[in-house]
Amino acid sequence: MAKVPVTARPHTFYIRPAPGWLYECYKEVAKVSATPFQKYKFEPKVVMLKSTVKVSRCDWRQGLEILLRLTTAHDIEWLILESGCKQWSEVDAILKRVPWEEVLANKNEPVHVTSDIFRGFTTGSAKLRENFCNIGGVTHVSEGAAIRFKVELRDEMLRILVSLGGEPLYKRGYKTKLIATAPLPEHQAASMIRWILSGLKPTQKIGTIFVPFAGSGTLGFESRLVFSDSGPGAFLRQFSCELFPVTPKPTIEFLRRKLKEKWQSGVTPKIVFNEINEEAVQILNENSQEILVPGKWEIIPGDMFELKPNFTEDGSVLVLLNPPYGNRLGKNTSIGNLYEKLGRHLRQLLDAYPGRIVGGCICPDESSWKRFLSGLNISSTQTHHFTHGGEEMRLVRWFSE
Repeated sequence: MAKVPVTARPHTFYIRPAPGWLYECYKEVAKVSATPFQKYKFEPKVVMLKSTVKVSRCDWRQGLEILLRLTTAHDIEWLILESGCKQWSEVDAILKRVPWEEVLANKNEPVHVTSDIFRGFTTGSAKLRENFCNIGGVTHVSEGAAIRFKVELRDEMLRILVSLGGEPLYKRGYKTKLIATAPLPEHQAASMIRWILSGLKPTQKIGTIFVPFAGSGTLGFESRLVFSDSGPGAFLRQFSCELFPVTPKPTIEFLRRKLKEKWQSGVTPKIVFNEINEEAVQILNENSQEILVPGKWEIIPGDMFELKPNFTEDGSVLVLLNPPYGNRLGKNTSIGNLYEKLGRHLRQLLDAYPGRIVGGCICPDESSWKRFLSGLNISSTQTHHFTHGGEEMRLVRWFSE
């Protein structure tokens, strides 16, 4: 019997969120799944698990759309084989059923294989990877592989997954230049922005996005992605699934074209960057000229505490703050004093623009969090905890009183 083509059968995908942002990722996946760019054969089911988002009964092409549209995900993995496996003697027979022809155009190209064994099996994960590679006739490498597999034995079930992205999805590909330190990955920034916006009243419209400590522009660029309803597929980076023999090129081309149109023509607030470092200002200017719409952004150089911004656009002002901490903080600067000063400065903005200033600020520890709240001195705040670089971070969002 001939095998059913990949585009004619439903599929399952597992989506890994930015660390600490599972629920925001789930909400975005659900929204993207419910608002497809075109009609698909199946209606997907989206479920939030303990650490991932599962999308089942999904059209293969819609899986590609979810990949190219998601902003809050670290990776999306396609489940290519799942089978009950109660003992090690069954493993090889299952591995022989891996649909290599759907993923690999050339088995001579090296792949990366992650293998894990959970409970009930005495054989090590290295042996599982070795058998997977020997039976498939593929070579595992630690780095540099475009195709990345995951093989796992869990709860008497053998699962084979393959990454649709390859490289982490926070590598957008929209920056022509980077600065020495990039403290916040793009998917973390997108999650942060979405969480802040989720607390606004439906009638509250954002007219301006103000980004102090802008660095190379991540928070500003990610805010445009969110407001334009575009996605990483609008940019030049390649996704591993584009190398799969079963991936329809017309689908990828259609999705990229659609997302690029949204990025360029979407109605979005004006972005006002502020950065004190001269080198960073130059890099930020080059990045912005490359991808942002003329007339919808500006850069104000200098110390934010000395600025007197004039927000002339209609609507509220969304302030997005990722202040210096760690290696970005000067040796003679007190982090507590900085964050309390920042809170007081924002309080002045709130008083100068009553009812208009909303936003969020990342605090790297409890002390800076307390000092920031002390300086801000308003009751309408909420805090979300997430992890970055293995450290627990706090994001404070506030709303106009």
